[in-house]
Amino acid sequence: MKGIRKNICFTILLSLSCFGLKAQTLKAFIAAAENAWMSKDYYSAVMYYNNALEFDTSNVDLQYKAAEASRMFNAYTPAETKYQFVLDNDSQAEYPMTSFWLADIKQKKGKYEEAKQLFELYLSESEGDEYFNQKAEKEIKACEWAISVVSNPDSSLTINHLGDGINSPYSEFGGLYRNEELIFSSLRYEKQDDIYNPKRLISKILKSEDQTTGDIIEGSINENELHIAHSTFSNSDDGMYYTECQYVNNNDIRCHLFYRPINGDGSFGEGVRLPENINNSAFTTTQPNIGYDPFNEKEILFFVSDKEGGKGKLDIWYSTVLGDNKFSDPINLESINTLEDDITPFFHKSSEVLYFSSEGYQSLGGFDIYKSYKNLEGFSSAEHMPFPLNSSYHDVYYTLDQEGNQSHFSSNREGSYFLESAQEACCYDIYKVDYEEVNLNLDALSFDKISLKELEGVTVQLIDDTTGELIASVDNLDDNHHLFELQKEKDYLLIASKENYDSDTIEFTTKRIFASEDIVKKLFLNPQGPQAIDLEVLTFDGVSNSSLIGTTVKLIDLETGEIVGEEIFNPEGNSFNWKVIPGKKYRIVASKDGFETVQRTIQISSDAKEKVTQKVYLGRGAQEYLPMVLYFDNDIPDLRSVKTYTDKTYSHTYHPYVVRKNEFKQKYSKPLRSEQKYGAEQRLEEFFEFDVKGGYNQMIAFLNQLETELLAGRKITIKIKGFASPRASSKYNRALSKRRTHSFKNELVKFKGGIFSKYFVSNQLDVEELPFGEDTAPSGISDKIADRRNSIYSVEASKERRIEIVELQYN
Repeated sequence: MKGIRKNICFTILLSLSCFGLKAQTLKAFIAAAENAWMSKDYYSAVMYYNNALEFDTSNVDLQYKAAEASRMFNAYTPAETKYQFVLDNDSQAEYPMTSFWLADIKQKKGKYEEAKQLFELYLSESEGDEYFNQKAEKEIKACEWAISVVSNPDSSLTINHLGDGINSPYSEFGGLYRNEELIFSSLRYEKQDDIYNPKRLISKILKSEDQTTGDIIEGSINENELHIAHSTFSNSDDGMYYTECQYVNNNDIRCHLFYRPINGDGSFGEGVRLPENINNSAFTTTQPNIGYDPFNEKEILFFVSDKEGGKGKLDIWYSTVLGDNKFSDPINLESINTLEDDITPFFHKSSEVLYFSSEGYQSLGGFDIYKSYKNLEGFSSAEHMPFPLNSSYHDVYYTLDQEGNQSHFSSNREGSYFLESAQEACCYDIYKVDYEEVNLNLDALSFDKISLKELEGVTVQLIDDTTGELIASVDNLDDNHHLFELQKEKDYLLIASKENYDSDTIEFTTKRIFASEDIVKKLFLNPQGPQAIDLEVLTFDGVSNSSLIGTTVKLIDLETGEIVGEEIFNPEGNSFNWKVIPGKKYRIVASKDGFETVQRTIQISSDAKEKVTQKVYLGRGAQEYLPMVLYFDNDIPDLRSVKTYTDKTYSHTYHPYVVRKNEFKQKYSKPLRSEQKYGAEQRLEEFFEFDVKGGYNQMIAFLNQLETELLAGRKITIKIKGFASPRASSKYNRALSKRRTHSFKNELVKFKGGIFSKYFVSNQLDVEELPFGEDTAPSGISDKIADRRNSIYSVEASKERRIEIVELQYN
């Protein structure tokens, strides 16, 4: 019959016993199961099919029917087992929907990878049922999305099951926190005048002061033999809207909305049925909630119905409360309704957010909770609430206290009480959610778009991007900081303005931020006057002409001598962009390890109105680093040794050497005074910083480029000269020179874990030594052992303790 709807899984089978069936035969069990199925008595159908399967567990048809009944009864675990049996044993493909429904069950249990594979299997075998094909494709995407959602849980919320003082093995739902009490509905009471055996269950409205135990609300509201549920209260708290539902058969119910005034003593007056434009007798009307329209200063009644004119199955509707039991004609909430069921609306008045549950959106499995912001056009697009508030099971009846600190919802997720533990089936329990305080602080920084310098005297406005409401405005004449406090789950708009500047706008969101955070946003205001244009610098390899990635480029304003913005490093491309002023001169400086630094001066034409592009080519090649000088400490490596080899690398000698810089400065300048002392110290400072450290850095860049050339197949000989200061005999110095050139060979062998070793083995790389000892040292450098100040610590003597990589020979 049209309008007779199952009340979204809240009506359940009431008995756990057999219905007086005496003929314990297979046919009798099957007949009883089929009769139960036809009357939507899914629990009995499960029981009878299971009894029938005791005769023959290999019967694929019975397994499939038992799986179907278990699925309809929300008994996911036995349904999963039975569908799997059918999938494994249906050799004739007589049950083509098996893979689809098994995927559906897997998805509802949070087994997303398995569900995705089964939906794909269904599509590969499907013969073209358009509805289920489209749904399978939708759910494949939903499974992929769900995997990412559950990997980013909302850590700011704590979910607690309210326990057996509130919840029962039946269904509890519609929890609403009001005046320090939890008002909720429970489907746990027998219909006393019922003609059915066993008696069917009905719901009543309860209250709890401590959220640990619940009591039936006294008075006539709960005294009849109807389903009484879904309470919501007027804004003035002087009346309650609720649902009265009647059974129309063994399982299905039809609901309508009622209103009762609340007397001064808290008792309820007589119930009044809402008018026909709300309660169409041919359809079900249920799940009321009272919201508020501040623009019209009117209460809004939200409710759920399958009435004509809807978008899908059960839809959310709304109507303006006019008073005296009069309501405007209901309007379908098309912006959020789907082709599936959309249910349990709750309007949070202080934030003007509508919460609801739906099966029509991308979800984690069953009904998920969504929210929609009220705006000037109506309501925004639905947004999915985070995991673990939403689960792979059904999550419905979300409500939130006005402070936003505590919410309640109902779910049949794991942890809920089972009506039948053997089947792991049914029911809905109420859960409480506590939210930790999340502090979100915004610092909006203002900059000049051309110079990229901090810009003070800017006004920054913070706007709710959903409602268009101006939240705050900050002027700062002293610096470029503008501080705001933000809320979770909001879309914001920032607008920065200043006289003689074009404004800048940024959109951002605090959605999916689950912990306290300091947020920084940068706004760039374009100065008015000559219109800035874009400059793009492209970097290329000067040898191959290919794009050169990983270059660092800076742009200097030659009028001020300052860098425009910041030096830019691009690790992924060869494009660099700035805003420039026509008529001005700039210098481009481009650099990259293994390449020569390039500088180019450009003049931007005064007539330029479009983007200017400059191409910069960087030369490369290891040869370009030569000659290269590497310096050593006195008698290093290996003090007082006559060996011509060493096990140390140059890096082993370099790091202890540079640490001695201050010692060299102190001991050399000790006998000097005033300007002489300062000059001596400065020369040693420059020697260590530019010659010693510069040589080491040059070596690293050279070796990196050398690797590139060897990888390209080039055969290379490195030619080295060794030197020593004239403190010892020529024979000793020649051995020392050889140890120093050998330390560079060791550097090659051990560089980056030995990348050059294979090239030595294959003779692709070789080192040719040109050793020189004291023979080549210039005259005037002290060779007196006792004169340590001049023979060890002077710049002149220090510069003789070196090796030179002179050239590369390419074969």
